[in-house]
Amino acid sequence: MPEIKKYPAWEELTFANNFLFCKIMEENPEICRRLLEILLHIKIEKLSPPKSEWTMQEGLDAKFVRFDVYTKDDKRIFDIEMQTTNKKNLPKRARYYQSIIDMDNLSHGEKYSKLKDSYVIFLCLSDPFSENLPVYFFENICRGDDKIKLNDGAYKVFFNASDYAKMENDEAKNFFKFLSGHEAENDLTKSIEEKVNFAKLNMEWRKQYMTWQQTIDEEKDIAFEEGVRKGLEEGLCKAKIENAKAMLADGMDVNLVAKYTGLSVEVIESELCR
Repeated sequence: MPEIKKYPAWEELTFANNFLFCKIMEENPEICRRLLEILLHIKIEKLSPPKSEWTMQEGLDAKFVRFDVYTKDDKRIFDIEMQTTNKKNLPKRARYYQSIIDMDNLSHGEKYSKLKDSYVIFLCLSDPFSENLPVYFFENICRGDDKIKLNDGAYKVFFNASDYAKMENDEAKNFFKFLSGHEAENDLTKSIEEKVNFAKLNMEWRKQYMTWQQTIDEEKDIAFEEGVRKGLEEGLCKAKIENAKAMLADGMDVNLVAKYTGLSVEVIESELCR
């Protein structure tokens, strides 16, 4: 069975909670804009309204992506992910997220030069790579000469809140210290703290939080059941193939083997060629 997760009570939520983080960032574009400036050391004149829990997919059969906070300015796209627990597959997740962003960004027939720079940002409470760095900033460079950059505008940034003391930027240091559970110390974190306290009085958000918990649990249950189903199907197929090999080894005609195992002749012959 999937792991049963105990969610914190509404009154106990902090800005590090995924639901509250998404809500506050969506409702307060200025906080989102200022945080991006601090994290990336850039200047943003005007930011599009942030979208929380924004869902995209490349096609009907493709795996969908749910971005925590998705926003853009006139030349860049930003995805900000709050990562409090599971660090599994973060690099591959970041790669896939960026591919979805590019597909959405470039309309059919447009030139590649129209692609905006994209930043996939993970705010991690613990060290995602266990190398004791406060920030892991990735971009494509030449392995033969790291001074040569690909300049494709694709960036992946992982912040490690547990090492906030090592951050050179005081505002970033204060933000991640606050995210780790300490008191607000500067204008940004005090503003966020005020929004968090105010949010806890919002009964509509409280109801949505309960629904969000149920939705997450249901998605986990569906994924678990799908995994079990696929596992059973793969196990049954493997057993059929082993039986087919034994029958053929006893001299049985391949067409009879196909009849009794339910496998096609093509599948049986392809397995024998391995």
